[in-house]
Amino acid sequence: MTTIFATPLGRRSLFTGASALALVAGLPSLGLTQGAAPSSGGDPLLEPETVTANPDTHRLDVAIDAVYGYYDLNRRPVALRSYDGGPRPRTLRVRAGDTLGLKLANRLPSPPPNLAAHGAAAANGHLHHVSAPVPGMTGLNVPHGFNRTNMHLHGMHVSPRSPADNVLLTVEPGQVQNYSYAIPATHPCGLNFYHAHEHGSVALQVASGMAGALIVEGKVDGIEGIKGLKDVVMLLQSLPVDAQGQLEQYATLDTGTQVYINGQRNPTIRMKRGEVQRWRLVNATHDRFLTLTLAGRPFVALGFDGNPLEETEDHKAIFLAPGNRAEFLVQAPEPGSHALEGGTNFGVAYGTIATVLVEGEVERPAEPYRGPLVDYAKDFGGHLRPVEDGEIVKGRRVGFGQVGTLPYWTWTIDGEPFAMDEKGFTAKLGSAEEWVLTNQTNDPHPFHIHINPFQVLEADGLPVPVKPGRWLDTITIPPHGRVRLRTRYVDYDGVYVFHCHTLVHEDQGMMRLFTVEA
Repeated sequence: MTTIFATPLGRRSLFTGASALALVAGLPSLGLTQGAAPSSGGDPLLEPETVTANPDTHRLDVAIDAVYGYYDLNRRPVALRSYDGGPRPRTLRVRAGDTLGLKLANRLPSPPPNLAAHGAAAANGHLHHVSAPVPGMTGLNVPHGFNRTNMHLHGMHVSPRSPADNVLLTVEPGQVQNYSYAIPATHPCGLNFYHAHEHGSVALQVASGMAGALIVEGKVDGIEGIKGLKDVVMLLQSLPVDAQGQLEQYATLDTGTQVYINGQRNPTIRMKRGEVQRWRLVNATHDRFLTLTLAGRPFVALGFDGNPLEETEDHKAIFLAPGNRAEFLVQAPEPGSHALEGGTNFGVAYGTIATVLVEGEVERPAEPYRGPLVDYAKDFGGHLRPVEDGEIVKGRRVGFGQVGTLPYWTWTIDGEPFAMDEKGFTAKLGSAEEWVLTNQTNDPHPFHIHINPFQVLEADGLPVPVKPGRWLDTITIPPHGRVRLRTRYVDYDGVYVFHCHTLVHEDQGMMRLFTVEA
């Protein structure tokens, strides 16, 4: 019998797979460690390339290759799984009513030939199916298949059926998957993102940088005082590497608490005195909980998790769990160098993640726009109007927990780990429900559900309070805490998932199927 090699790890990781060990042998030895961030600001911030839908055809067609990227990270060479070979995947810009055609080519290597000796399961990258039994662990929920992949449009209200947002299909090495997403004419405008979502390899691939921004342009972009501003996209990333500059073992996910932005450590964001910029931030890390602050300056929030606010809000700090996004206006502080801080949450301090350098004077200083943005009753076909008491047809109480003991536990929802053959949760198309989410563990769990966003009614104990009524698609349940929310199942039937967006938890079982029946 083939053995999976298990080592006692921290709370966020679990084991090292034999398939991963074999893949390491085929990569260059780079001989470098994670290293520290520049203390006073590094190179100027580099932004991802942007591709935009054709306004005449209302289409955006893009080809994305999942490949190893060989590049310098914090001035050291690394070999990491990537989209198109670099640390800054392209930003995709569409509008409601457009069609996004996405051709995903998995050009990652197949398992090495010497694994074939371990049998058919090993040759297909499923070594976990023939691993030695371990208390508290199940085969499907042992991280595996690190070169298998697929694509998820996080936050997008699109069909969960192929060829759209079906995260239950697998794109094997050497295969190509053609996705087509019809974006509804009523889709809210805002910031979403695309990322790998193959169960068993999600944490390792996203931590490697396989995630990019996806913007739905719309009403907010045309408001005087917002349109024409410098629009800055920032992908907050984990990018942990071992001494060889690689991420091939789950243990490496626990290397440091660094946060990169667009593949850079503590980059410098340049502003002029009096300048207002629009920042769009994606927490594309696998497990970092960040509270952003900047020199006491207020952030003027425009929207969260791809959903615009009805009116701007001033925030002294913005909390971003893994999977969260935020869009806001920021006015330059006084001339000089200022730290964009990541804060301290759940016992982890992140320090400075970027440096804002203010020099010179803007030609026409102005205050950030403050005022109305959208009308939930009229805009987006009423998609974001409040979920009223009379709409609720069912209530659910959903518990996030774990079974087993370190280092061999499995994360669960309602006491069960993920299973592909489970019936899962079911609901009726056109209905609305109220959920109470409870956390029975000592770890925070950012709850994320695909396809339909939800309206938060209560969320206790978060680093930055969430205003009741806010529409999100990811909300953190604090340790031993609770969240109450409501959601509607509209437009699309089919099977999708909800899960913890601390992605090592998702890979290790904290995910369930959800079926909307017509």
